Amino acid sequence: MNRNQRRMAAFNAKKSAEQIGQQRFERKLTQAMTGCSDRVLKAVNAPSVRSKCESTSMCLPEVAKYQAGYRTIKNISAQ
Repeated sequence: MNRNQRRMAAFNAKKSAEQIGQQRFERKLTQAMTGCSDRVLKAVNAPSVRSKCESTSMCLPEVAKYQAGYRTIKNISAQ
């Protein structure tokens, strides 16, 4: 490595260490203020898959008719 590459490697290592320290501080602060870890907060506050209605089969009102157990009905055709 030449001098410039060593200097940039040291700069990037210092910057990375500062960023990791900032993230640790924010996590500790959040945990102290709320009383639980950030993983617990993420799990509790995450939107449910069932609340979303984008392109999932849960949006179909009669999805049970098209499941394998109900294929004996003659008048159903999936179009």
